[in-house]
Amino acid sequence: MIHPSAEKLVALEERWKGQEARLQRIAASLLAGEDWTRHLRGLPLVDEVPPRDGEAYGRDLRGAPLRRALHPPVDITRAEERDAALVAAVTLDALRNNTPLPDVSPFPCDLESAEGVAIAMRRGDRFLLARVGRHVVGAIRWSVRREFADLCDDRPYAELSGLAVDPAHRRVGVGSLLLASAEWDVASGGYDWALLRTTVEIGLVPFYESRGYARRAVRQFTYPEAPVFLDAVMTKRLAVIGDPAST
Repeated sequence: MIHPSAEKLVALEERWKGQEARLQRIAASLLAGEDWTRHLRGLPLVDEVPPRDGEAYGRDLRGAPLRRALHPPVDITRAEERDAALVAAVTLDALRNNTPLPDVSPFPCDLESAEGVAIAMRRGDRFLLARVGRHVVGAIRWSVRREFADLCDDRPYAELSGLAVDPAHRRVGVGSLLLASAEWDVASGGYDWALLRTTVEIGLVPFYESRGYARRAVRQFTYPEAPVFLDAVMTKRLAVIGDPAST
């Protein structure tokens, strides 16, 4: 087998720059069972792969950023009380996958049942769900708090928590979209500050920093039968923002 040269590999990757819309059309045709190869028309080097019967072009997707570009569209909706079990289920699945041992976490976790989620909704907490087709693949929660008002211009703020993404749908932007959607929802509710807390040892501080959050306090906690851990309190001043799904 003859491997492509370094120059050829670069060319195969270059041809997909700016082709996000084309890849979305390919994804739609794949889901519809249509001849998706017709969307390859006009790409360089595509004639090198022979087509199959009934297809316009050969299945040449070399160099394409498939995992991100071909991920199905994600819809963000506000959860209602009838969705409480879905919120609880996706949160539990995400937590289980985040631990070194199945169903075990070295850090104290508050796992709410569907009933607990429903009670929180009645209390005023808001939950957003990420859906891919009929499947719920992520969730996030926000609620109005005052505990750290001194870090938020001495005003009520929205505390974001419970960001969870199904393991099969990670690293394609679902978490970022949920976070941005929650911020938009918070700003629409008239609150200028978002605050969140994260265990430093889990390693998500850089993720939140890259999305505009700043560490304002770090507290040490010790629980029975759990290690000492650091809890980072992070805040973000919210600007007037548009629909996160359009960014």
